[in-house]
Amino acid sequence: MRIAETVFDKCLVLEPTVREDIRGSMEVFYNDPEIKDVLNGFELTEQRIYKMPANTFFGIHKGPSKLISIIQGKGLDYLIDLRKDSETYKQYKTVELSGDVPKLVYVPAGFGHAFIALEDNTIQAFALDTKAPYENSRSINYRSPGIELKLPVDNVLMADYDRNAKMLE
Repeated sequence: MRIAETVFDKCLVLEPTVREDIRGSMEVFYNDPEIKDVLNGFELTEQRIYKMPANTFFGIHKGPSKLISIIQGKGLDYLIDLRKDSETYKQYKTVELSGDVPKLVYVPAGFGHAFIALEDNTIQAFALDTKAPYENSRSINYRSPGIELKLPVDNVLMADYDRNAKMLE
């Protein structure tokens, strides 16, 4: 596991360990001791797999620490700084994730995260460290003043709770 990039001094783009031989390749996306060292004690407590068509958008969610990767397809990951005392408050950065280029994105608790699938049959692996309190979890409208995420497509597939999420003030 290698840190490829640091975003907002806390979010990380990671390159997993990859081994190849005549049978193909193996990517190590989660190795408990290695992850804990790199991610300040991240403990995987829940794992999700999302399968989605192109243009599926998951709005800004603030909650526990997350570790995101793409197994198949391609998507755009949004990292939003929601720390009120930060110089980069309400700013966001994007990271393209693809099943062809193994990467993981680490989003610590307190940051916002959004995602849009750019290809049909995109499969996202989503790990959570839910020891962080869920009462701080919430959806934030992606059009909130000062954030206003720019989406690369017009026709997005979005759940009502993301479309109607409250604006961040």
